[in-house]
Amino acid sequence: MSKIGIGGRESAVAEVPRGPAALIAQEGPREAIAEIVERLGLAITAFDCVNAMLHTDGNTPSVIVLWVENTISSMSGFIEPLTQRFQQAPVVVACASIQRWEVRAALAAGAAGVVLYDDLDNTLGPCLHAVRAGQVCVPRGQWRQVEPPVLSTREKQILGLVVMGYMNSQIAQRLFLAESTVKSHLSSAFGKLGVRSRNEAVDLILNPERGLGMGILALGGEPMEPNIDRGAMSPSDATT
Repeated sequence: MSKIGIGGRESAVAEVPRGPAALIAQEGPREAIAEIVERLGLAITAFDCVNAMLHTDGNTPSVIVLWVENTISSMSGFIEPLTQRFQQAPVVVACASIQRWEVRAALAAGAAGVVLYDDLDNTLGPCLHAVRAGQVCVPRGQWRQVEPPVLSTREKQILGLVVMGYMNSQIAQRLFLAESTVKSHLSSAFGKLGVRSRNEAVDLILNPERGLGMGILALGGEPMEPNIDRGAMSPSDATT
């Protein structure tokens, strides 16, 4: 920890991690990413896959750049082992495209930054500087995914019942609402959560390692015990 003067005051500043950057990517993206990282003056240790890096005996890198080919359907499986093995090294995910819910999944899994392949020349360098200084960096259009969503009281009630395994018709009956109103609230909540279906919403809330947790929900003080029977969902309930 070092100190710098700001307006006559001293402020503690965390030391930026030093050492080479680790790059996990296959041929093609590897060359493009490596060229940018080398322009920053960082040495690079390259790996073909996550497992290869996990089994290395080298020193902890200053930053890890992880190329994900098919966006982030299994993001936690890529990122979480890296953040657990190299706790001091921020992970930056590089990918061709990404959806809102995928950004949230990446951050929840432990990523410190996300950059898009088409923007690498302009964004990778600033992103690496930011995450090495302890900041989180995502595309401007995805900034809302950095903080937990703010749900309305009704959205919390309805999502809570979804987590407990209730179908839309049952939720409507319990809350004295039209089923179309339940679907409207769920669509709004899905947008805030960055998910596309009931299953994704439940997973995002209940996942013990990277979920938002039951604290974002409220049911007027009633105890909530998840009782999920997804096999009983109707086709329309599966998405809303």
